[in-house]
Amino acid sequence: MKADALALAGLERTGKIPSKETLNHPGLIRLASGLDPFAQSAEAYREAYRSLGIDLINRAPLPGEPAPAALQPGQVRDLGGGISEAYLGLYPTYFRTRFPFRTVEEFWEAPDLDPEYEELITPVPHRLERSEIEARMVFLGDTGLYYYMLYTTLFMWGVEALGMEIFLTAAALDPKGFDGKFLQRVLPKSRLLIQRLAELDSPFVFCHDDLANAQGPIFRPSWYEEYIFPRYAELWRPAKERGKQVIFVADGAMGPLLEPLKATGVDGVMLENPAADFDRILEVFGERIVIGGFETAVLTRGSPEQIRRHLRDVHARTRGMPGFVLSTPGGIHGNIPLENLEAYFDERSRLGYTPGGWRKH
Repeated sequence: MKADALALAGLERTGKIPSKETLNHPGLIRLASGLDPFAQSAEAYREAYRSLGIDLINRAPLPGEPAPAALQPGQVRDLGGGISEAYLGLYPTYFRTRFPFRTVEEFWEAPDLDPEYEELITPVPHRLERSEIEARMVFLGDTGLYYYMLYTTLFMWGVEALGMEIFLTAAALDPKGFDGKFLQRVLPKSRLLIQRLAELDSPFVFCHDDLANAQGPIFRPSWYEEYIFPRYAELWRPAKERGKQVIFVADGAMGPLLEPLKATGVDGVMLENPAADFDRILEVFGERIVIGGFETAVLTRGSPEQIRRHLRDVHARTRGMPGFVLSTPGGIHGNIPLENLEAYFDERSRLGYTPGGWRKH
């Protein structure tokens, strides 16, 4: 419920252990809501959140919005303009197939860049507009707390606007030149976006940057220390001045970056484990807010008994932590067997994360 999410800001508990899940599995949504998730997307999502006890919500369709694209597993569709979509579940995932520069030389020779956040393709299902966000908050009511995640806090601007290859090559070979030509131009854009998020009636501001891949940080530590972490402290300022808490979101093996990330002033993290070691996350951020814990690979490929055992282990390791929020960081998408999801939410119910009798279909 929304009250459980709001209590989290004060590291308090209302009696229920809070949770966050990215719902994108049509079978689960139907099972937990009793509604058709394609024909009644908004109502089905809201009812599923209530039934499953999900308190922090990052996808909330509104009544009257277009129905989700009915892609099939494995299907990829070209939308034109260098953008494609691929099956992920009820809603697809979007990605760019064409970027503005073919070579790093073209990037350096181009006039000053002025990318806009609204032009980028990100996992967020709608624009960063106050009216859009508040409409979802109102529609959900007491069901849960809706949040919008800023996807390109600083690092991800390069990935989304330039493509990974051009970004990494330019930033590695001439970091100072790249900073002047690109990072310093997008920094004030992110500052304004965070300010807009901080003006919302929510205690949290969620900011995302994938600073690492599966092997570890992409650049040497000194690169982050010069070009990223000092800017983070500056970017959090609009939120901090309004008494908001910054929740940092990332995938990848973030272990070596956790301490300097904490020093920037973030109030909590939502990091994908086991890419980032969960024990290390708890060691560094255990006294703040930690969202995560349940490994998506176990949910996808494990047996029902392995799922129940893994959840009991996560529960035991986080018991007594007022800032812990259970989540499957990789998301609950259409590739996960429904029987595994039933085992997961049955065990969640037994441990106090999900109400009993959650099945409605």
